[in-house]
Amino acid sequence: MSRAGVIDRIDALLASVTNPTFGAVLRGEPMMISQTPSVAFWLSNREVDFLTLADSSSLTEFTIRAYWRLQISRDIREDVELEVWDAIVNIDSALRGDSDLSGNVNDIEIGSASTGYTDIGGVAYRTLDIPLSVQIMGEVTITP
Repeated sequence: MSRAGVIDRIDALLASVTNPTFGAVLRGEPMMISQTPSVAFWLSNREVDFLTLADSSSLTEFTIRAYWRLQISRDIREDVELEVWDAIVNIDSALRGDSDLSGNVNDIEIGSASTGYTDIGGVAYRTLDIPLSVQIMGEVTITP
């Protein structure tokens, strides 16, 4: 198990989503978006899940956020709503298809998807947020 392996695997799984096809998969919360739709993910929280005398296990949370640039056209806005829904289902499917992230975690939990809007550099985007929790048993060895 490796933390770098977790990051690499999440990246690969998000890149495997083909409906919608993301123009970019970004590691870290973006300060600008060059093409849409795009998807980003970043570490949002880590906590000790439980302790033993020999090690501690962790529960680490990531935020997965997809972005669509808002358009004036009503038809395009309506198409985006279907893409958002497709993204929810297909990101969920990709992640559930590898629930141990190629052996880098013990388990994952995908939270409830939520949608909204955000502004980045004066540009408005439709967003989709999906929380992802990964459990790593015995991540930290405790030595006396």
